[in-house]
Amino acid sequence: MDYRELLLLRAARETGVLDALVSNAYTVDDVAREAGVTERAARVTVDALLDMGLLEAVEAGVEPTNRMLGFVTKTDVRSIGRLPHELDTVEALVALPETMQTGELPERTGDWTRNRLGARAAEDDASVRAAVTAAVREHPDAEDVLVVADGAGQHAVEFARRGFDATLLDTQAVIEAVDPLLERERVDLVAGDPLAGVDGEFDVVFHAGVAREYGPDDNRRLLSAASDATAADGLAIHVDAFRDGTPDAAVAAELLATTEQGACYEEGAVGEWFADAGFADVRAGDVPGTDYQFVAGRRRATE
Repeated sequence: MDYRELLLLRAARETGVLDALVSNAYTVDDVAREAGVTERAARVTVDALLDMGLLEAVEAGVEPTNRMLGFVTKTDVRSIGRLPHELDTVEALVALPETMQTGELPERTGDWTRNRLGARAAEDDASVRAAVTAAVREHPDAEDVLVVADGAGQHAVEFARRGFDATLLDTQAVIEAVDPLLERERVDLVAGDPLAGVDGEFDVVFHAGVAREYGPDDNRRLLSAASDATAADGLAIHVDAFRDGTPDAAVAAELLATTEQGACYEEGAVGEWFADAGFADVRAGDVPGTDYQFVAGRRRATE
């Protein structure tokens, strides 16, 4: 979506225009009155939302389309979509000058976590399957997997549907949000700190888009926890967009604005963290059909 459209949506959310449209405003006059904006602002915004497919014309005026569902309900994160999180990211980018000066992130809205999960849940199914396939190819004899910080659990579900015994580790807030969605899936949910790991050993410890969320020291802690959770001759794997793969300044800016220490890392640096955590046969490769790469390592049995 064009940055001007996102900024218009941000203004519509800030002024209450979106709240009015998803509640009881059907006309331009209704929007202007309910949100306290000018008639011109209401008219231009309604027309833009119609053009973006967020509103549709009806006999009474306009009403939200399914694309607007993410602003209406947060109960099922799969219905939220990418857009609310994109607006949260715009908010963080607007506050970036202050963040750069203070080193402190802006206060997050109460919906930040669910909006982020909604964006993760909207990831392309083919991309999810490709990431899981990359891990399976690296360890074709694996039977169980620990999936770490997986958003809405889409990779964990894909592993489970392929016959793996799948366990998902994430924070308490995330587990509470995704628990109702995964109750019919064969995925065990564990609430905890991804940096602390879990009890037990797994053939595969899988991370997708996790390394970028942390600074170097915490990435080392993440891989130390992965080493503890990986069975002898098991595999730990990071799937992400690394700098020497598909560098993206936009992603770097987003991470600067939304994480405390996160960054886009080079494959070589991630490989060194694997080696420092005790993994052997560390290798990197592309995830076919996606813009992602992987770094993986084996935990050798002690003699």
